[in-house]
Amino acid sequence: MTTDFQKQQAVAGLEQLASLVRAQSWRQDGTPSLPPTQSAVLRMLDGAAEPLRAAQIAERLGISAASLSDSLKALEAKGWLLRAADPADKRASLLSVTVYGREIAARLNDPQQGMAALINGLSEQDVGAFLRVTQLLVREAQQKGLATGSRTCLGCRFFRPGEGSQPDKPHFCAFVQQPFGDSELRVDCAEQQPADQQQAEESVLRFRPMHSQ
Repeated sequence: MTTDFQKQQAVAGLEQLASLVRAQSWRQDGTPSLPPTQSAVLRMLDGAAEPLRAAQIAERLGISAASLSDSLKALEAKGWLLRAADPADKRASLLSVTVYGREIAARLNDPQQGMAALINGLSEQDVGAFLRVTQLLVREAQQKGLATGSRTCLGCRFFRPGEGSQPDKPHFCAFVQQPFGDSELRVDCAEQQPADQQQAEESVLRFRPMHSQ
């Protein structure tokens, strides 16, 4: 059983990571600091197969439309984001990244920059452990109403924890029909389709015992 002291240390660790996210940026190349929300929006739009509405972005990030609005305006003012009329809804806009916005997104995804540089010091096993815990934390956040629209493996109808065919690949993805390991768990998967409540709960039950072994 987890003790109160252990929980306090875990909370302290999360708070330290949150502070790092807020403070860290890609200053190594002389580029000005970019707030986390703006960075997340650029990454999301750059990886999207098609333009997104503001409501879709807000849902995936787990923030309010009002909180997102300022970030969108800032990105648009920098020339990194493009708005276009939504032919299906005249009240809404479709958002995409500009050519320069994609260049910035590529720099944000550079494994030598920002928070990614911290991950470089971890082994594949460490990364797998981190991604496992992240899956569970996002699930807890969703259960408590703190996050919506997150596209994790654990919340996906294609995810089959414990059904992989190899010891180092304990999971199975029914979308690509392939087994995979912890280090390949996805926190934001473009192909993710939400599982219904029963399937999600069953996935968690199978996923948690594996974590405790």
